[in-house]
Amino acid sequence: MWRLLLLWGSLCLLPAEGCVERVPVTKMRVRLVTLRKYQGLGNCTTNCGPLVVRPFKETYMSVDEVCCEGYEREDEDAECLPKCEDCGTGGKCITPNICHCGAGYNNLENRSVCRPECSESCINGKCIAPDVCQCLEGYKLRNDSQTACEPLCGVDCSNGQCVAPLKCSCNEGYKRNETLGKCVPNCQESCSNGECVAPNECRCYAGHSARLDKPNVCDPICSSGCQNGRCTAPNTCRCNEGYVNVGGAPAASCEPQCQPACVRGKCVAPNHCVCEEGHVLANGTHHLCTPSCRQGCENGYCNAPGRCECYAGYMQLTPQRCTPICHPDCGLNARCSAPDTCVCNEGYVPINGSDRHCEPACPRPCYNGICSSPGVCSCLPGFEALTPNYCVPICSRACIHGGCVAPNVCRCFNGHRPSATDPFVCQPICSQDCGYGHCIAPEICECLPGYAKRWPSGSCEPHCTQKCINSRCEGGSGRCRCYEGYRLREGSTSICDPVCSPSCVNGNCVEPNSCQCLPGYEDTRLAHLCVPSCRPACENARCTKPGSCECNAGHSVANASAPHICQPQCEQPCINAECSGSNQCSCLFGYDFVAGSRTECEPYCSQSCDSGSACVAPEICEPRLFRALSGGSAGFSRWAMLGLALVLCVVLILIPVSVMREFMQYRSNKRRDKQQVHLIENPSYGVCLAASEEQDNEQAIGLGD
Repeated sequence: MWRLLLLWGSLCLLPAEGCVERVPVTKMRVRLVTLRKYQGLGNCTTNCGPLVVRPFKETYMSVDEVCCEGYEREDEDAECLPKCEDCGTGGKCITPNICHCGAGYNNLENRSVCRPECSESCINGKCIAPDVCQCLEGYKLRNDSQTACEPLCGVDCSNGQCVAPLKCSCNEGYKRNETLGKCVPNCQESCSNGECVAPNECRCYAGHSARLDKPNVCDPICSSGCQNGRCTAPNTCRCNEGYVNVGGAPAASCEPQCQPACVRGKCVAPNHCVCEEGHVLANGTHHLCTPSCRQGCENGYCNAPGRCECYAGYMQLTPQRCTPICHPDCGLNARCSAPDTCVCNEGYVPINGSDRHCEPACPRPCYNGICSSPGVCSCLPGFEALTPNYCVPICSRACIHGGCVAPNVCRCFNGHRPSATDPFVCQPICSQDCGYGHCIAPEICECLPGYAKRWPSGSCEPHCTQKCINSRCEGGSGRCRCYEGYRLREGSTSICDPVCSPSCVNGNCVEPNSCQCLPGYEDTRLAHLCVPSCRPACENARCTKPGSCECNAGHSVANASAPHICQPQCEQPCINAECSGSNQCSCLFGYDFVAGSRTECEPYCSQSCDSGSACVAPEICEPRLFRALSGGSAGFSRWAMLGLALVLCVVLILIPVSVMREFMQYRSNKRRDKQQVHLIENPSYGVCLAASEEQDNEQAIGLGD
């Protein structure tokens, strides 16, 4: 009941047109009214003169309805509708520049424009329809997604990623080879006798093997072992100086060559002969063997079998041995090998070119160590032996996600970085912020409870099992929280409905404090109130429901084809007047009410007519008929009196006929008054029809005298 009272009060206080403005306009109209042509007969009770229909022109003020600012109508009789820029498919303009968007659209950026929305952001594309993404030029949809677009490279992008159209970015450890048109692995140290097959990984060519201490260097393999030579290619042995291949075959090992050939001996080293048993090399030669002493004759010569004689600069140490004499004496790890000539002991080499002092020698360099004795490497402090000549650093704790590169020094693997708190721990790196989660491996995030990733390499975002409508997902709880101006729908945990305060009257709340009128209702100055709409506007009536007018008291609809126009009603016909209100006649210009009557008016003459005339129309006097016939009876003959008697008889016969005609005409006028056909005066005698679609253009109306 209180809602009906509130609606009734609103209808009384506000204009029925809602959001329309009324502009006053001066107009002219013609009405047809019923008039009586007076014959100057006083105290007339029966036939006071014939009734005629005359046109009557008048000007009046009217109002034209125009739409309020921000509203427009499609044609003259259409309803004023709010204007918006573009409400899109399924959308509707509910107030000026405010759209109520259809399903899958929103007007968050511009309230006058509805744009499609996609539940997931379009990556490298744009949203062209609800949940439909169109990729930018040079991109295509990923096979596993309808919202993420990936670039089209058009080139070989193996071992890399297509980061933009026609642009390929190689993976870590790879570089672009424009000649081959693809990403190839990159080795920081070039591969010798091999090819780079993976980042910092060399693969040796056939017939080669990698060095243990230098994996990037591949040495050729010779099946013969290439003794006394160098293996320069698979099964290709290049002999050292003074050596030649056995049998001349390149794959064979090397044997020493003596020039000239050994005499009574064997060539065991380049130009070095070993004499046959009982012989020794002659002094000054390397190929000539002479008889030797049986027990040897070191540093001397056997001048006879079993007899040893020392060379110059030597002295007899034993009967079979002569030792050289050096001045000064040879130093550490050296011995006197010839007069005043020191040589290093086996496994030792001179120190910095010294000819007296020697140090141990190792066949291969000692990495991270020193040569402590011939062929033996000793690691430096903080290192341990990996191979006989290669020492690796020692870390007191294992390096997590890294390698030990120096004593107690860790170097992180690719995709990791040192921990700020523990030098032995390397933490994975994620290029994008994990958000509500933490990085557990390079470019891999592990989300906290209540959060999830939209794509594998993305950050962690709040996750709700149901899609939040007019709300956002609250992180951690998995619940939807309504936007400002919305409240959770009863019985739902994910759908929020807009709230309007005060509540919408004759409308629906479509956005916070934004009402959409029901069909047949229109906006008012109050955002929450919608009033019924009647088009065309009601005249002498009020609009009580959409398209329905209710006439004011004393008025009724005169024409069924125009139910919006209510005309005043008079129970008695107005003569020489028009019905201006409920049972209220108003005399036409130049007429006054007949004494004692409020429905019939008589003409008015400002200058009184003489005694022989009568006022028959405004300011028009005409002679009285009975005066014209009065002149005394003395002048008439009997025949005249007989003719007058006949005329009186005829008049007496015609009076009932005239009365019946007047009665029928009165009933016809009564019926016409109910149809509200307006007849208006014209100073000249005659009749004109009102310009009404309801009148028959062929209707005949009787003229006055």
